[in-house]
Amino acid sequence: MSSHSNTLPEVKNAFWSMAKLILKDIITDNPDKWIRKMYPKGGAPDFTISDNVVFLNATPRDDDYSKQRDSVYRTEQGTVMRNAMRTRVWDLKTQAYGPHAFDVVTAMKDGVFLPEVQMLMAKKGFYLVPEMPVPIQANEIFAGQWWERWDITLTFNEEYLSKQDVGAIEHVYIRAEALR
Repeated sequence: MSSHSNTLPEVKNAFWSMAKLILKDIITDNPDKWIRKMYPKGGAPDFTISDNVVFLNATPRDDDYSKQRDSVYRTEQGTVMRNAMRTRVWDLKTQAYGPHAFDVVTAMKDGVFLPEVQMLMAKKGFYLVPEMPVPIQANEIFAGQWWERWDITLTFNEEYLSKQDVGAIEHVYIRAEALR
C-alpha cells in the first residue's frame, strides 16, 4: 500500500513553516531556537522566563469527518488498484511562553487567514477549519516563579490519499442450470 499524504515529520514541518511565517515580526531572532516542535528532553525549561518560546504540538483529532472514506477502483497494468481518500483532522496546540506569549497566540489566530499562509498550507494539503478559538492563559509555576503562558488550538483538515493493489480477477467460473 502506498500513501500520498504527509508523514508525521512532514506534518510537523508544515506547521512549523506556517508558524515561522506568521510570527516573523514577533520572533525575529533564530526561529529554529524559539519555535519548537518538541519540549526539551531534559524536562526543565532550557530557556529563561524572559524568552519568547513557542511549542507546536500537532495531534490527530477524533472527528466524525475523519471517519468518512471514499474509495475508487481502477484497473492499471493488469491489476485493480483501490484509491482511497479521506480527511485527517489535526489539532495544532500552540503553547507560548514569555512576555509576548499573548501576542504570539493572537498572531497565530489571526495569521492563519493571511493569503500567503493559506497558500503555503494548501500546497501541503492542509486547510483551516475556521473556528475562532479563544486564547487561554495557563501560567505555570517553576522554580518559585510564575511563567507567562498562553495556549491556543487551531484545527486543520488534511486530504489523505492511499493507493493499494487489491489484485485482479483472473478467472470467473459460471455454472448454469436449467430449472424445470
